[in-house]
Amino acid sequence: MAEGVLSLPDPFSLGLTFLCGQCFRWEGPDAQGRFQGVAGGAYWTVWKEENQLHWECSVEAVDGKPAPDWLAHYLSLDDDIGGWVRSAENHKVLGRPVRLLKGLRLLRQDPWECVVSYMFAQGLSVAVIRQAIHKFCRKYGRPVQGAPGYHAFPEPRDLTHLSADFLRPFTNNHRARADRIIRMARAVEAQVIVLDHLRGISCDEAREALMALDGIGPKIADCILLFSLDHPSAFPVDRWVLRAMKRHFRSVHLLGVGEEAPTPSQYPKIVQRARKAFGDRCGLASEYLFLYLRLLEDKKLKAELSPYCQTLDRF
Repeated sequence: MAEGVLSLPDPFSLGLTFLCGQCFRWEGPDAQGRFQGVAGGAYWTVWKEENQLHWECSVEAVDGKPAPDWLAHYLSLDDDIGGWVRSAENHKVLGRPVRLLKGLRLLRQDPWECVVSYMFAQGLSVAVIRQAIHKFCRKYGRPVQGAPGYHAFPEPRDLTHLSADFLRPFTNNHRARADRIIRMARAVEAQVIVLDHLRGISCDEAREALMALDGIGPKIADCILLFSLDHPSAFPVDRWVLRAMKRHFRSVHLLGVGEEAPTPSQYPKIVQRARKAFGDRCGLASEYLFLYLRLLEDKKLKAELSPYCQTLDRF
């Protein structure tokens, strides 16, 4: 067991970052405000006290890096978003979300885990996704060293020999989705696609490369690019973000987009409008808009996140 303390940048909200819906393997907070989860194949307990992050890890090193270095990178503590936040606080569209959800940040997740997690996630609630991925990891992932009962995310090679029927229990009995995940594992294992290669090409080229794989549409592709492959200009457009874009930008409204999702030809036009409105970090803007609009309509989520929100009484 390793443990330590990291200094946190300002702003930083551990609760909003873990609970905003971008990741699915963290649990908490408990009564002491601690979060527990498996990340990088290790088991972690983390909690915030003022401007410091206290952490415990089941191993000394993660992916060949000292545990604190790996954690700092995963939490994007080196990413100075202070200037972007100050600018966004006065933005006509982003101002209120950014002021309310101050400290929400993007994680740097493992690309393979992110791909499969978002393929699982289509059309399901966050609670259902978490439960499904927990069972999936327990069934096919290796046990985590130093943390009995916890399992790492399965590697592609752990799935290549399976048929879709093996994964149906974890995909809400959706056989086609299970089949796509297994074929994705085979493609990654055979290096038909090398996920890390997508970091080095343009965001739009990377989106097209991911969309060439069965089961990945533009929104899932942009989630993968934003949350795991260092493309800050990826702009996931789900129904919540779409609603905001249609409401605030006449050019998007005039596209005639439906209520749930844009067409493949409409999607890049919405992304380009977002980049023009929010800049090269429009992906971070999408996460603020997504969570803000969910809070407007979900009383349970609002109650869960109220300890981490600013001026929620005037929300």
